[in-house]
Amino acid sequence: FDEPTPATVERKRDFLLRNHIAMWDVLASCSVTGASDASITDEVPNDFSQIFDAAPIRTVLCAGGTAARLYRRHCQEACGMPCVAMPSTSPANAAASMQDLVGKWQIVRDGVTLQERPVLDVPDVVALEQAIAKQGTPLAELMDRAGTHLAHRVHVHDPQARVVVLAGSGNNGGDGWVAARMLGQWGHRVVLVMAKPAEQIEAQPARDAAVLAQDAFERLGVQLSVAPAREELDDLLRDADVVVDAILGTGFAHDTVRPPYDAWVEAACAARSSGAYMVAADCPSGLSAQTGKAADPCIHADETVTMIVSKPGLHTGQGPRLSGTVRIAPLCDIAGIAL
Repeated sequence: FDEPTPATVERKRDFLLRNHIAMWDVLASCSVTGASDASITDEVPNDFSQIFDAAPIRTVLCAGGTAARLYRRHCQEACGMPCVAMPSTSPANAAASMQDLVGKWQIVRDGVTLQERPVLDVPDVVALEQAIAKQGTPLAELMDRAGTHLAHRVHVHDPQARVVVLAGSGNNGGDGWVAARMLGQWGHRVVLVMAKPAEQIEAQPARDAAVLAQDAFERLGVQLSVAPAREELDDLLRDADVVVDAILGTGFAHDTVRPPYDAWVEAACAARSSGAYMVAADCPSGLSAQTGKAADPCIHADETVTMIVSKPGLHTGQGPRLSGTVRIAPLCDIAGIAL
């Protein structure tokens, strides 16, 4: 699904629900010796009617030969649907590489109807985020997921990339702090450029995300640069394979970018002209996410990772030229959320 691996049970559950995947064990209980499938006896199958009666199941995929054998023995007749035996994802299946498994399990993505994401005006996106928070997914959790998706796209582009993250002092910058932390965990050489230290950031949940990330940076080897002069910034960007633009967010609606971010945008654009790959968080800095009007200066991204839903400015005016490939980071299930 081109998403980062969900890190928590809550994120795994959300991933399954919004992608229309039901997952359950074939057996409710059994007797087994150690981890030996051959020793399984006293099998009690789960009652799959709870799933089949509630949803239009199209395909049943069993993870491994034992699951398929047990499903066919105990469940297939009652469910009225045969299963497809898939390669086991267990580490014990040493014959299959991760690449092989992903390729064969692609049948899951091909078989589901993905949730359509609307293009929403910027005020409606803000209202949507608040509605999501009221339903139990805090804004801090959304920011952590957003930064992880941002890092994922950088890592997919180049797993060995040297990365410079330009983080503003708002919540768009908070996504950048999370991305820097995740990229450090994944082994990238990362420099995070900020206008002010984490403790001085006023926007929430950006401040908390920055403080959490900063505490981990020394252990992860992430370098910090606070309010660098233009020459210093140029030197940092010169070594970057990828530049992450997390400077200004979707609330930007001005004709010019103010200092110090104007110099950051100019330096980032110069780095891109010299071969760096530019990934923008939510919307290229300097572009109106609502109208598609570009300020002076404005980031020219190769790829824009926009959060939850797309915004009109990415598809109108100068948006298509400056946004590059637009990828939606779904972050959470929005079905049934009323604005």
